[in-house]
Amino acid sequence: MTKKPKKTKRTGRKKRVRNHVIADMSFHHIAYLVASCGFTAEGFQSDYGYDVSLYTFDAGGEFENGNIFVQLKATEVMAIDPTTGDVSFRIDKRDVEMWEDEIYPVYLVVFDVKLERAHAVYLQKYFQSSGICSSNMKYDSVVVQLPSQPLNVAAIHGWRDDKNAILTQIGAVRHV
Repeated sequence: MTKKPKKTKRTGRKKRVRNHVIADMSFHHIAYLVASCGFTAEGFQSDYGYDVSLYTFDAGGEFENGNIFVQLKATEVMAIDPTTGDVSFRIDKRDVEMWEDEIYPVYLVVFDVKLERAHAVYLQKYFQSSGICSSNMKYDSVVVQLPSQPLNVAAIHGWRDDKNAILTQIGAVRHV
């Protein structure tokens, strides 16, 4: 037997909420920087810890192996560490567990809606240099510090270098 639909007080159409707007702003901000480098940024439909995958090209425009993962966050109120000027951002332990096991670089990018700029941190490098390991975390989340320097084209080129350094470490893989 089919249930009767509930009466509703809703009127009008679905609305685009502010969170959707600022999420799009963060994606388009980073996509512009990535395109300025001659690279591509592909957004994911579903979010399971990654919002964007970056693909890089060499100076001759040839596609390179590997990719770079990005987790985007957007905020209208940026938390700034008063002693360092760095951006503070809380991340979930479940994300730490996934990101620390990722082979390719993962960057957390926090977009400041008011100033229209982003800050980024290479997560695996940050975890290792800060001694953060999900198996040793006492709480369900941890605060990470992102450099006060806004994200720019030079930084994105550095991401390519980080990815290529990982590929060099991996070396040849035999699929047998």
